[in-house]
Amino acid sequence: MLPELLRRLACDALEPGEPEELSQQILSAPEDPEFEWTQGDDAMAMACALQDALEEFAATSDKIDEAHEQIQEMFEDDFPGFPYEMFEGSRVDSKAYFSWLNTELAQRAVEEGGYEALTFETGADDKMTLFVVYRKDVERILELAAALGLRIVRPL
Repeated sequence: MLPELLRRLACDALEPGEPEELSQQILSAPEDPEFEWTQGDDAMAMACALQDALEEFAATSDKIDEAHEQIQEMFEDDFPGFPYEMFEGSRVDSKAYFSWLNTELAQRAVEEGGYEALTFETGADDKMTLFVVYRKDVERILELAAALGLRIVRPL
């Protein structure tokens, strides 16, 4: 299950054998001294290891506009900047932002059915991690994450 989840979170961009190798690293995270700071929280250790393993396929920040900049960098063509104008004079409404973002993402990779953003919570801090995945894979990703005890959800 974990190798399949990794493949889908990376939009099938991992090298052959890499999902299995990364899965072993993630599953062994609770015994890894690097994650000793999780103080025996195996789920948190594995979630943080997954985040580390797929960092090039995710946008992670404690600020939504900084995470958006990372999403922009994922696309070689013109991807719109953060829509500050939507929130002039008010706090950023995350529901409105993610609705806008997913509308933009749906217009990319149309041959694959478009993209959608999912949030991943490690439980370690208040940073948000966003994965941009194929829309056609969203339900399976959510199913696999739930079965593995990982908190991957639709942000809306």
